[in-house]
Parts: sequence; C-alpha cells; structure tokens
Amino acid sequence: MINKVFLSISLLSLAFLGCTKEWQNPNTTIPAKQVDIAAILENPIAFDSAGVIVEGKVWDLVFDKFEREDKETPFTEFKLADQDGNFVKVFVLGHIPIAEGDIVEVMGIYRRELGKERIYFANEIEAIRVEKEKQQLKANN
Repeated sequence: MINKVFLSISLLSLAFLGCTKEWQNPNTTIPAKQVDIAAILENPIAFDSAGVIVEGKVWDLVFDKFEREDKETPFTEFKLADQDGNFVKVFVLGHIPIAEGDIVEVMGIYRRELGKERIYFANEIEAIRVEKEKQQLKANN
C-alpha cells in the first residue's frame, strides 16, 4: 500500500516537471518584479542590483556613442517619469526606436552605483528590454 502511494506521488511529481512555461530568450529576460518608480526612489538600497520592470514616459532622450576597445558602441539614455513626475534614469546599449513623450515599459537591473569598464551607473536602470505599445524594441547595434 505504501509503495503504491509513493509510486503515485512520484509519477505525479514527474508529470508536473514536464510542464514548462513558454521559452523566453535569456538575452532579453531576467527575473524581475513590476515596481513603481516612486518605490525605487523611496528605498534605492532595497532595489540595488535587482531586476525591475517600470513604466513611464520618456524624456531627456539621448542617442550617443562611446569608444570601447577601438570601436564605437552606440547607446541610448533617457529619463523615465511616472504620472507624478518621479523619474529614474535608463541606459540601453544600442540605439532603440523611441521618441520624447513615448510611454514605455522597461525591464532591467537597477544600479544604485556601479562602475564597470568605461560605463558608470548611478541610480540608473541598465535596461535589457524596452517595450512600447506591446511591441518589443531591440537595440540596433
């Protein structure tokens, strides 16, 4: 009797292991939580190096390039503001097709302070994905 119960539980467990979610590209997906911009600003230490998803309006948009290992690397920077005027800076490698005033969703890693190579992040989201109107925008490298 105990063996049958154990066997049943084992088979049921194996059946659930076969159930998986839809495949997601690891280059554009990270474990992240939907948060408000105001929550990040209220407690930046709690979100330091965490995956976040934030929504807002694009302003102070900059498309630029920096030299890295004898080649130019394009990047996009902007401020993402909520309805109350709270904002967080966003950095994306590559140029993405957005404009001032666009409403976007950003997924990335919030960096309270990080210096790596020639890039320095301070109170900024290092974005890996930016979506506008349910359409994913990829960087044009």
